[in-house]
Amino acid sequence: MLTRTEGIVLKTQKYGEADLIATYLTSDKGIINAFAKSPRKTKSRFGSSLEPLTHAKISLWGKEQALPRITQSDIADSFRQIRENYRDFVNISKLVEILISLTPVGIPNKRLFSFFLNILHIVKSSEHELKDALHLITRIRLLAVIGYAPRLKGCGKCGEKSLDFYPDSGTTLCTKCAVTPDRAGKPFMRINNKVIHFYTHSIEWPINISNRLKPGRETLSGLSGLLDKHLTYLLSKKLRSSEFFSGTAAQFR
Repeated sequence: MLTRTEGIVLKTQKYGEADLIATYLTSDKGIINAFAKSPRKTKSRFGSSLEPLTHAKISLWGKEQALPRITQSDIADSFRQIRENYRDFVNISKLVEILISLTPVGIPNKRLFSFFLNILHIVKSSEHELKDALHLITRIRLLAVIGYAPRLKGCGKCGEKSLDFYPDSGTTLCTKCAVTPDRAGKPFMRINNKVIHFYTHSIEWPINISNRLKPGRETLSGLSGLLDKHLTYLLSKKLRSSEFFSGTAAQFR
């Protein structure tokens, strides 16, 4: 059966000597895997349409449950500028890793597709000096869209004000709610009001006007660390893209 859709290439993996399996976030099928015959050959008809982050119109042959074959792939936007910018590519790779790890395969989610495509366009066209805050905001918004955003506005149990974030609960907890027999010795992270305010605005403001948010370096660092701890708990491991970025950055210090 031949079907047509549009998708964003999240990743590819080698299959045999010249074939690839591509993972897409699609507009009407959710995340899917598809087989591409000989795209790594010099004269492949797929060209660069299977490069990571490429938005393409694709035709698929076969049943979705049995790894359909890509018969046609036409580029709508290559997002080459993101791939060629080291910081942009690493930060978008974090979003891709979060998507693949926390989103079930084959569940249609048009809102998620539109959101991620919009993120790529915004990052592609944004000013360089605004990128650090923007990349953090995109991570926050993605977690909110897929239902895994941490709660920082008030204690997650009683609603009282709290500045102590507990990764194992995904929320801040007040002293009373945190001090219970089942929570003895649980690690937490102390945050401040600037982190909470920036986080709240990041979720509530339209992302296309997020350049109005100008957090300080300490706020960015604190919230980034919180999200890393939150994701490490959710995934039971650190994001590979975060470890790669930290290791590479350390070489230039």
